[in-house]
Amino acid sequence: MLNWLESFLKKHMAGLFHRGFSNELEPAELREALEKEIKERRKHTRNGYIVPNSYEIQLGTEDYQRLSSARFMEDMTVFIEKVLIQSDSFMDGVLSLRLRDDDAFSKGSFAISSLYEDNKPKAVADTESNTLVLSHSDFTLPLNLPPVRRLASLRVIRGIDAKAYLEIGERKVYLGRREQNDLILTDLNVSRLHASVEYERHRHIIHDAGSLNGLFVNGERMSDACLLPGDEIGLGNTLLRYEVI
Repeated sequence: MLNWLESFLKKHMAGLFHRGFSNELEPAELREALEKEIKERRKHTRNGYIVPNSYEIQLGTEDYQRLSSARFMEDMTVFIEKVLIQSDSFMDGVLSLRLRDDDAFSKGSFAISSLYEDNKPKAVADTESNTLVLSHSDFTLPLNLPPVRRLASLRVIRGIDAKAYLEIGERKVYLGRREQNDLILTDLNVSRLHASVEYERHRHIIHDAGSLNGLFVNGERMSDACLLPGDEIGLGNTLLRYEVI
């Protein structure tokens, strides 16, 4: 009985076990708990692992007032996106993150819950005044925040364009020799438009754009592939590496 109670409290009031009852709640503790929630709640399907797309963090008034900002919510949302990539998981629908003020929680304590929601991009309105909601497909960032999320990078590790580098996020990007590409390569064995990378189900998918010499991922020729950290991408005589940043 005691073991069950301790396990329950660790999951639902995790902050108490990290710092005691008086210290401030740290963002690192919330990131750790979010990552644990994602990995514990993910489901295996024939198309890979899928994770919840709606998350709520309940915390006491003092911690809520200190942490509730657009910057904090943006940082947490980017963290969730990166956990998906690193854990080789997918997410359907819009990623929603809610921070809720709950006076049942003392300073330093918190609870995290998650749901699989069938949602679509739309304006978010929460009727409770002490709730901060971030739905990343439609959230308008203040001018002092970066307009584009940078989640991962492509770096040339072999070839004539060695050290060429591109940070990628949720926008579709193009790779090849033409000047309009996001990553311009001068390797003559690379097609003018060789490949593209899209953000699908919260993951980066690389597609061959009908190139002459093909697209290779970790040495295997492919028409498209879901990228994992450390994957090596071959275009002509050029080799790139994909990493989370």
